[in-house]
Amino acid sequence: MPTTSFLVDCEPGLARYRVRFVSEKGKVLEFVVQLECWLREEWRPVIRFDTAHGFAHFDAYGPEGQVKAHQPMEVGDYNQALTLALTSIRNRWPELILPFQGEASS
Repeated sequence: MPTTSFLVDCEPGLARYRVRFVSEKGKVLEFVVQLECWLREEWRPVIRFDTAHGFAHFDAYGPEGQVKAHQPMEVGDYNQALTLALTSIRNRWPELILPFQGEASS
């Protein structure tokens, strides 16, 4: 089954997101989309959308790496979930990293 992976810089040295998905005949079978923020000399997860545990969901993280939210994605299938994850990160990454930017000066 074909696997596609890529990394996108939202703003180099500040925020990026990584994407990995497996598909077959145009159908997404599994995926991970993770927004990361550069904080204290390492990339830290901000939000991750994935299909671990057998369903599409997202985990939102705090600056110390703690899971702050674990929510299912209310979508019809993994193709829709992957599209929603990518759209959410592309459109909202500046606001999603705000709590991490406040920690950068700590």
